[in-house]
Amino acid sequence: MNDIDEKFEQEAEKAPANNIDKISEAGESTEISVAEPESAEAVEMKGEAGVTETEADEDKPFSNAVDWVCTIVFTAVAVILINLFLFRAISVDGTSMCDTLQDNDVVITTNFFYAPNFGDIVVIRTDKLVNSDTGLYGEPIIKRVIGVAGDTIRFDLEKGEVYRNGELLTEDYIIGPTNQKYGDWVETDTDYVVPENCVFVLGDNRKVSHDSRDLRLVGFVDENYIMGKAIFRIFPLGGMKWL
Repeated sequence: MNDIDEKFEQEAEKAPANNIDKISEAGESTEISVAEPESAEAVEMKGEAGVTETEADEDKPFSNAVDWVCTIVFTAVAVILINLFLFRAISVDGTSMCDTLQDNDVVITTNFFYAPNFGDIVVIRTDKLVNSDTGLYGEPIIKRVIGVAGDTIRFDLEKGEVYRNGELLTEDYIIGPTNQKYGDWVETDTDYVVPENCVFVLGDNRKVSHDSRDLRLVGFVDENYIMGKAIFRIFPLGGMKWL
């Protein structure tokens, strides 16, 4: 045994027993707990559980069906709102708007914040007109606004002329003069004042158009019965144009 070993042995013999206890206690108080790493089996089980949960969410019964139903409902609502407030396709029935519009033409109409103006081509509901119980009309009619609320309309049926607020209308869109006169139609040289919230409409093909000149069955048209303004002809494709 060398000198260094002898020295440590002597010091150990001199140290009191309670010092050993203190060291032992101090060692216990500073003991560090180290977590054992998870086994490969545990990690694999956790991974399998996560995948299973995700797959379970994707494979829930009717989950895809619900998504499809929501999409269809949303699309249907959007189409309805667009039809009600933005745009609607209307098919022309008849020749009362020739040559501007022909039979079977399809036009796009809008009623979004729409207020009728002179010269507008409008689509009118017929089920609310005074002629609704006659069977004269079964579908909406399309006509041109000649007078709005407060306007005075007058006809010279001998010359086939129409006056609005005392001014002769230059109507390059009509076919033939405006000189038809039947039993309950407007009189010549008589002023007709358009009532509030109403319009006076005529067809461009005056010889065959049944319109506001018939004071008993059509007359002044309430603005609430206007479905919209025709703004564009989309069919036939070769005749597409703004109206």
